[in-house]
Amino acid sequence: MSDYAAVLRNEDPRIRQIFDVEAETLDSGSALIEDPFAKLNALRAAAPVHEGALGDLMGYQDYHFSQHIKGFPAYTAFSFKAVSKGFIDNKTFSSRAYYKLGTVDAFGETILNKSGADHRRYRGQIQDLFTPEYAQSWWDEKIIRETVETLISEIEKKDRADLFLDLCARMPVHVVSGAFGIAPDEIIPFRMALLGLHRHSASPEEKQASMAKVRSILEAVIRERRSRPRNDIISRLIETPITTEEGVERTFSDDEIISHCILIVLAGGGTTWRQLGITLFALLNHPEQFAALRADRSLAPQVILEAARWHPTDLVFPRMIEEDTVLEGVALPKGAMLHLCLGAANRDPERWDDPDAFDIHRPIQRALAFGGGPHSCLGQHVSRQEMVVALDAVMDRLPNLRWDEREPPARIIGDLFLRGPSALPVRFG
Repeated sequence: MSDYAAVLRNEDPRIRQIFDVEAETLDSGSALIEDPFAKLNALRAAAPVHEGALGDLMGYQDYHFSQHIKGFPAYTAFSFKAVSKGFIDNKTFSSRAYYKLGTVDAFGETILNKSGADHRRYRGQIQDLFTPEYAQSWWDEKIIRETVETLISEIEKKDRADLFLDLCARMPVHVVSGAFGIAPDEIIPFRMALLGLHRHSASPEEKQASMAKVRSILEAVIRERRSRPRNDIISRLIETPITTEEGVERTFSDDEIISHCILIVLAGGGTTWRQLGITLFALLNHPEQFAALRADRSLAPQVILEAARWHPTDLVFPRMIEEDTVLEGVALPKGAMLHLCLGAANRDPERWDDPDAFDIHRPIQRALAFGGGPHSCLGQHVSRQEMVVALDAVMDRLPNLRWDEREPPARIIGDLFLRGPSALPVRFG
């Protein structure tokens, strides 16, 4: 058993504190929304593109949303065709929105906010570490299977559990942090510091302290890996060459490694947690489809994609409009923000039959839960591999899995950007 597995076997009260969708939403000053889809469907039916920010269009003018700037000119795309165009045409609808939103100020320069050749240069060097093949080999063998095995071994000793906390939360943050080389006992402090960077209620001094903690942990790893490389992502980033715009080859700087580590660990530890929870929520509420998956494990990738289409963790992403243009008949002015509403696009009846239904047997076609175009989710294949392994373990090791009727019913909650189950209380055996 590795040091990472040993840490996972310990009960840690901080887990409940940092993996709480409702508390996170309320702390951010956002609206706690249970079912956004009725309003999203109505807005999409009225027009594929609307003038106005998504929150305002839904009637949440008094709340703070991380992708919105009050008073800033904004438009929102709702149809699949419009949202897909917004993702794919990164020249007209650019990721410079993250400068305006303050994301770059908080996290530094990363592939999230880069465009064009600059984006290709950086992402091209990182992409090889997140391919489907790498996810199913290096990531799986290094840390995914051991992590899932450790967690499921602890869960199966009981006859009930909250799978959202005991499995969905702990697995991805442990996987992505460990893969980058963060020490086992630093994983939770690192996650807490990352959350402190973008906590809406945090003071500037608190955010500064959070960044200092993040940097001290990462700088120690980088220093050690520069002298003694290991089999982890930070070591590989240190060794990875980048060709600059001038054609000069160099390696990633410490600041570039830190910024990308913050981005990937924050996203990888948060999105997979919620999306695996949503997938299990959907399966537990559709036992006949859960039974079909048990009988045919090859359906797992399709199940994961359908759950992400049906209810993505993030309903909206921002883009900056770089030139006057027309999108689905609506004139968009240069300099305004375009909100790409995945939650509406992925339920567009022009593309899917009965789109509000969770149906793992529906014909496979491209959805937008993992974005699209040059900025499609970097870590999506690692995330899917984590979920496949976790679902297999749940089905193999937790027989007769069902809702625990003695606990409050599970709900999917959150605001417009970070959504997931309130809990997944289950019984088994």
